[in-house]
Amino acid sequence: MNHSNGYSLLKNTFLINGFLSGATGVICLVLADYLSTLYGNLPSLYPELMGGGLVGFGGFVFFMGKKEKPNLTISHIIFYLDVAWVLGTIGLLSAFFENIHIFGFAFATAVGLAVLGFAIFEFKGIRNIKTPAN
Repeated sequence: MNHSNGYSLLKNTFLINGFLSGATGVICLVLADYLSTLYGNLPSLYPELMGGGLVGFGGFVFFMGKKEKPNLTISHIIFYLDVAWVLGTIGLLSAFFENIHIFGFAFATAVGLAVLGFAIFEFKGIRNIKTPAN
């Protein structure tokens, strides 16, 4: 794979990641009260804060996907933030397993798996840009 294919993979992943992160953020904002009941009756402020953060993150990542060649340092940061999200999801679901409703568990797992997919494609895109095929 050459540089342009690596950038293409990275850009497409960022566009999808940005859109879905933003959409997930809107869901968290709109359904904050409902989501708080799925996660052991947390204050609705938590899903609202997460939603706001996801809308901001999603917008930024989508913007990076619109660039012809996304900055590699920023691409690495996005990748590591996605990895941190996946690890955080695993940790929170493990720590609060008994307090989480099955629908909350399913929602968090689905989002975590999607983010894991984004991280894998981001890693591949970054690697293909840094180490082009001979």
